[in-house]
Amino acid sequence: MSTSTYSPQMPRSTATDVAAATAFSDGSHLHRRISWGAIFGGVIIVVAIQLLLSLLGAGIGLGTVNANAASTQAAGSLGMGAGIWWVVSSCIALFAGGYVAAWLAGIEIRFDGILHGLVTWGIATLLTFWLLTSAIGGIIGGGFSALSTLAGAAGSGISDAAKPAAQATGISPDMVKQQAQSYLQPANPDPATMSPQDAQKEVASNLATYAKGGSDAPAAKEKVVAIMAAQLKISHDDAAKQFDANQAKLKQVRDQAIQSAKTAADDSAAAVSTASFAGLVVLLLGLIAAAIGGSLAVQRRTMVTPHTDGRVSTSTRA
Repeated sequence: MSTSTYSPQMPRSTATDVAAATAFSDGSHLHRRISWGAIFGGVIIVVAIQLLLSLLGAGIGLGTVNANAASTQAAGSLGMGAGIWWVVSSCIALFAGGYVAAWLAGIEIRFDGILHGLVTWGIATLLTFWLLTSAIGGIIGGGFSALSTLAGAAGSGISDAAKPAAQATGISPDMVKQQAQSYLQPANPDPATMSPQDAQKEVASNLATYAKGGSDAPAAKEKVVAIMAAQLKISHDDAAKQFDANQAKLKQVRDQAIQSAKTAADDSAAAVSTASFAGLVVLLLGLIAAAIGGSLAVQRRTMVTPHTDGRVSTSTRA
């Protein structure tokens, strides 16, 4: 669109302005290529709109929960709806932020508008992650950590104050008792004369040695079998069979636990992988929305061109 006007007596100041405008009629523009103030305003718009839409979605979602009614939606449906709403609200907020940033900067070139939208998207994304990980989480976690530290320090101080002098030097009554029992316990106790408590302690000690393997494992197994035969009043062969059966059950339980741990690790890795790809898609959608918003905010500029006969032409183009 172009219009033409004629001014035979044009003032000197107007002529200077026209000459300045004509100097940029080759396609360059008057504003700076980047406006950080405009980008900052766009980021504020992104955060504010995202907050408003998040509160709106939370209000709508929680409003559908009715514990007394049988028509309450399942948790999976609510989670899916919340995820979709979060993606949509993020795209809307980033589109608006990119548009505002490019418009306030007075962008005249579409590519510059796209770049303003992308920079707004980048800063808003970093700000969102910082708020979620550093600010909010740090304040809450730091507060609880401080309370826990204070409580632990107070409890430790009370415990230290209640310790007797002997315990403060590293010698406790329990340690003295255990050492006295070790002095009075024979090196090779007879399984038939052991008390149930001593038999349990001896079995536990030898089972630890048997689990480690090596050259001491057969002797440890034989000692456990002897204790079992004496305490249960069964034959040595029956005790050995019972020992082997218990070890087989223990191995089966251990193998099942290892397999369950591997399955859980695989499931966790798959869940993290899926969440990572989903986050990537959400970020790309937000990037596209911000770029579109910045490109649509391109403003038309008026080109003023004087002619030798005094006529002035003005043309408006994007």
